[in-house]
Amino acid sequence: MTNNKYSYETKLEAIRLLNNGVPGRKICKILGLKSDVLIYTWRKYVRNNDYYRLNQQPGKQYKYHKGNLELPTSVRQNIEIQQMKEEIEVVTKYLIKEGLW
Repeated sequence: MTNNKYSYETKLEAIRLLNNGVPGRKICKILGLKSDVLIYTWRKYVRNNDYYRLNQQPGKQYKYHKGNLELPTSVRQNIEIQQMKEEIEVVTKYLIKEGLW
């Protein structure tokens, strides 16, 4: 059993077909995919605006946004802004809990 690598375009095409109402199993047959679970996972990434996850190699740590340099600058900036907002939220909660805010 080997890990299959699918191109970014193949992933987007699979998501497009799924959003148009084509069943997952049929998409697997059309595009030669290993499993329909992959398509639902890819669609979840797109819904969460995690396009960089579609472009990364298997086994990379998505948490650290490796491979973001290949994304357009506007998408990278949105990811960085979201990260900073989450960090501020954590610090704010800590300060409120400690009574320092």
